[in-house]
Parts: sequence; structure tokens; C-alpha cells
Amino acid sequence: MLIYAGIDEAGYGPMFGPFVVSRCVFAIKGAEGGVEPPDLWEVLDGCVCRKGRDKRRRVAVGDSKKLYTPKVGLAHLERAVLTFGELVGVEAGNLEGLLAKTAHDEESKVADQLWYNDEEGGPALPSCMTEAELGIAKAVLEREMKAAEVKVMDIKSAVVYEDRFNALVAATRSKARCTWTFVSQHIYEVWSKFGKYHPWMVIDRQGGRKVYHQLLQLMFPDGKIRLLDESDDCSRYRIEEGMRVMTISFETKSDDRHLPVALASMTAKYTRELLMRRFNRFFEGHDPGLKPTAGYVQDGRRFLKDITPIINRLGIEESRLVRSR
Repeated sequence: MLIYAGIDEAGYGPMFGPFVVSRCVFAIKGAEGGVEPPDLWEVLDGCVCRKGRDKRRRVAVGDSKKLYTPKVGLAHLERAVLTFGELVGVEAGNLEGLLAKTAHDEESKVADQLWYNDEEGGPALPSCMTEAELGIAKAVLEREMKAAEVKVMDIKSAVVYEDRFNALVAATRSKARCTWTFVSQHIYEVWSKFGKYHPWMVIDRQGGRKVYHQLLQLMFPDGKIRLLDESDDCSRYRIEEGMRVMTISFETKSDDRHLPVALASMTAKYTRELLMRRFNRFFEGHDPGLKPTAGYVQDGRRFLKDITPIINRLGIEESRLVRSR
């Protein structure tokens, strides 16, 4: 059996909203650990595709930046995240339910900030499809994956809210080090749970970094770190410690090459966008004419100016709302 995992993130650059780092783990029966993983788009061709428009109504899994647009909205993200999620026990119901099932840690559940709390837990999920449509998509996915002997093992997200993000950036003096904190936690979780199966893990290049040997050695002080490749688009290592072995590949455009990374990208984006919708509803409740924001810097500056009277009136500290740059 081969364990094939991917890690990706959403919301690294914005000045508003959470930063989310997600992992997705698959098991492929019949494949061996330590070898190049198969193309899951090809293996699961009967139920998944790369693009949103598909005559066969397969589940689209790809780069979240391509599948999510303001016009299309969350439909493709939701369909993939919830159908794959239900195969691993993520029966969401609402945002609180989604985070309760996918939270990497306790701090990744809904934060206590006013702008994320919703006493009614709304809106209900799924929000872009019916329960019946979700059930059909799940049934098709389940049937095809069973035939291909592929199984979803794990879907988890580290949701880093603004105050936690700011504290970590201050402590590590770097957004990149803050990101690595959660990437490394995901790596170690996969290692702890699946290391005996010699997992293959793929991660998007971290801020253009090419060399990861020292970072990995700090994570695994008793492990042997073997360099497999350090080229322009791939940095690959093998970690060996006792009976446990893991291959880690840091690659450019990894969500175009590896389905687990693409699904992790979609999970992170879907989670962040649900939280941003709640964020915007909160402030619109205090100013119905307020234009919502996606949280990115240029528009974020406009938004901060617009909400300054609200945060002053409510006594909200900027350090809990505005992320460090």
C-alpha cells in the first residue's frame, strides 16, 4: 500500500482573514511505498477531472485559484471538499461542523472573535448544491475509488486566525517561518500515522526556497535525510528512521501535478472563503452599505478605512483583526 499525501495553503498574503494550511492523505492499494505515485486523475478518471466544465459531471479537482472565481463562487470547491470529506467522516452541516471534523488542532476551530461567531451556525452546508446532489456525487466517487482500490485517509486544516498569525510572525520574525510551523506539523502527523507504510508527500515550494535539508534535519534529529533531487522545480528528500521511511517532494506548481495537493489547495481555499463570508457579514451588519473584501492588501486598505469607525465603536484591537505584513 502506498500513502500519498499533499499539503497546500490559502491566504498567505492577505491583511484580513485566516491563513489556512491543509493536508489530504490517500492510500493506494497495490502500489508500493517509496516509488513515484501514480497519477490519481488518470486512476480515478471515471469520477474526477481537472476542469469545472465536464459533460460527465465528474468531481473537479485542481488548482483552487482556477476553480474558484467570483462568478462561479464556491460550487466546485464545495463539491470536491464535501464529497471527498464525507468519505473520511466529514459530515459538516455548517461551518462549525466542518471545522470540528477537519481541525488540525483545537485552535483551528471557529475562533472567539466577534466577526467569526454565528450563534445560529449559518449558513447550512452544502450551500451550492442539494443534499441529494452531494449524495449522488459521493456514491459515484465511492464506487470508482473502491474499484481503483484508492481510499481517502485524512483531511485536516490548520486554521490560523489573525491574532495567532500575528503572534507567530512576531515570535518567528518571518511569515515564511510561521507557514513552516504548520507545514512541519502536517508532515509530522503523516509521519507519525503512516510512516511504516513509507509515505510519499508532496508540498508546494515554500516561498521559492530550494534547499530543505536543514529544516528537515531539525524536525527529525535522529533520522537520516537523503537528498534525491534539488533542481529548479523540485527538491526531494528521503527520511529514514528505524522502520519508518518517508519521501518528501517540494515542487513548483504541485497542485497541477498531484491530486492530493490540489485537494488540499481546495480544502484550504474553501475553508478560508467560508470564514471570509462570515467576516464580511459581521461588518455589513454594522454598515449595510459596506462593500465586502477578499482581504488582500490593496482592497484591504480601503476596507480598513471604511470599518475604522466600527472597530473604534466596538473596541476591537487592530492586532486581533489586521494581520502582520
